[in-house]
Parts: sequence; C-alpha cells; structure tokens
Amino acid sequence: MEGKNIVFFEVDASEEEFFRTRLESKAKLTFYPHRLTIDEVEDAVSADYLVSFIYSDLSHDILEKIPHLKGIATMSVGVDHIDLKETGHREILVSNVPAYGPNTVAEHTVALLLALSRNIVPSVERTRAGEYEYAGLTGWDLAGKTLGIVGTGKIGTVVARIAQGLGMRIIGYDPHPNTALAEKTGLEYMSFPQLLHTADVITLHIPLFDETKHMLGQKEFEQMRKGTVLLNTARGGLVDPQALVEALNNGTISQAGIDVLEDEGLLKEEKQFFSKYFDRTHYQTALADHALMRDPRVLVTPHNAFNSREAIKNILQTTVENLDGMMHNDPINLVEKH
Repeated sequence: MEGKNIVFFEVDASEEEFFRTRLESKAKLTFYPHRLTIDEVEDAVSADYLVSFIYSDLSHDILEKIPHLKGIATMSVGVDHIDLKETGHREILVSNVPAYGPNTVAEHTVALLLALSRNIVPSVERTRAGEYEYAGLTGWDLAGKTLGIVGTGKIGTVVARIAQGLGMRIIGYDPHPNTALAEKTGLEYMSFPQLLHTADVITLHIPLFDETKHMLGQKEFEQMRKGTVLLNTARGGLVDPQALVEALNNGTISQAGIDVLEDEGLLKEEKQFFSKYFDRTHYQTALADHALMRDPRVLVTPHNAFNSREAIKNILQTTVENLDGMMHNDPINLVEKH
C-alpha cells in the first residue's frame, strides 16, 4: 500500500464504516471526525490522499505542510475551501462530487420558502407551548409572486420546476441561459440588476468564486424592492452578512431563509475565536452571523440542505469512485485548476 495513505477528515462513524468496507483492502486509512485546520495539520502530514467536507482548511498554509499529497477528494460540489492555485502548481489532483442530487437542495430551498411564507416555525412553537391560537400568524401566498433564481444550473432548474407548480412567476439570471428550461417553465431571463429590482423572492444557486464573493452587498440590497425575501442554500460567502443585517433592519429584506453562512467553521468550533489565525474581519462576520441566527424574521438551518439519506449515499459512493480513479491513474470528476 505504499503511496496509498488516505486521511479522512469530517467523517462520522457510519461514514467511516462505508469507506472501510470499500477501501480498506486498497489503502491505509486514517479517520478523524474533526475538520482539518492549521492546529491539526500534523494529522495530515503523512497523507498521499486527503478526504474532507467543506469546513476543512485546504489553503496554501496547510497544503505546504503535506509534502507527499497526490490527491484531494472533497465530499462536496464546492471547492472554495481548497487553494486550487497551489494544487495546480504541485499537480495535486482534486476531485469533487459534481451532482449528488440537485432535487435534495432544491426541496430544502422551497421548504424554507414555504416555512417563511406560512409562519410554520412560530406556529409550531406556539402550539407546543400550549397556545392554540392563529392570531398574529397570518402568512402570504406564493402563487402570483415573482421568484428570481440566480443561477439556473442543476439545482436552480429543479427550483424553477417546483415554483412553476406553485403558480409563481419565474425570472432568472445566468451568464449561460438554459433555453430549454425557459421554454418548459416560462422562466424569463434578465440582467442581474433587473432581477434584483423585480423579484419578490430571490434565491441563490451559484458557486462561490472570487468574482461572486459578496455578490449581494449593500449596493445590491439597495436595488431591491422593500419587503424582498432572500433564500441562500448555495454558499454563505455569496452574501455580505453585515449588509444583510442592515437590509433586514431597514426593511429591504422582510424575511430570509438561509442554510449557509460565511465563516461557518468558526460557528461550528467557536473556541477557535481565540486562534491567532483569525483577524478582525472574521469576528465581525461571526457577529453578523449570530445576529441572523437569532432574528425571528430569519430561518437558519445548519448547512443541512444536502443532508438526505439518498444524497449522502451518492456523496460517499462518488468519493470512493474518485479515490479509486486517483489511485489507479484514471481520475474522474476532476476540478479545473485556477
């Protein structure tokens, strides 16, 4: 098994069993339930191949301390936690899970929207407290409202189809319009500023790159109509959390359904607030995230949109196939280097 030392991070007991059953005869396997950070980098030093989810730090400072690394298999679609310039320079293979089930995230997105529109959470909380009364819980209909979908790839496409069934008007922004989707659902493509100004509900379904970071900031919120509803089940870094807090406070955003927050790693392990590797910007972001988590107008789920039985099985199986491909010099699902 020389040259086949696989180190796993962010893996629970059931996932470890899955990987052991399929890979133990092919490589030496080491498992850690925690995410990889600079403080735990010694756990990864011997790795030929790394496996992690999105909370592990695979930046230059980490990767340079793993000298024999040949490949990274991330259990996610997104790769913004990986320094692709460094992996490209060192010819480290990077494979992702390009599609584990777009309906999974799309259904969670629409579930957040339905929960917001009909005050589901406060309704349940009230009845559990023993108060059977609907006063003050008036909701609003989705039928006839305009849904703005930013990114009409696999997930955005499913959201559009569900929204069509709910009787919503559908508009979209995407640098690469899906004409077949437009024909089937009546989706109308427009510019990003037009979408911001037109939509009653805006939902984000695009990757996080340098050019999309904080694509919703103060300037963009100022272009929205008062009372807009925001949904984000894509990446936390797409939205400036401090600008979102301000937009909620001035009434631009009336409600928000969020499954992703910027700097989620800090929220998962807040003891790391005192690490020397975080600066003032991280702390400001964490404070804004906490404000959103406690705002009654906002529903925050803990990056749970992917978390269905079917999707997890697909993620784990694809990760095994990605590792097999790397180890046999026939890699699949490779991520384009920057």
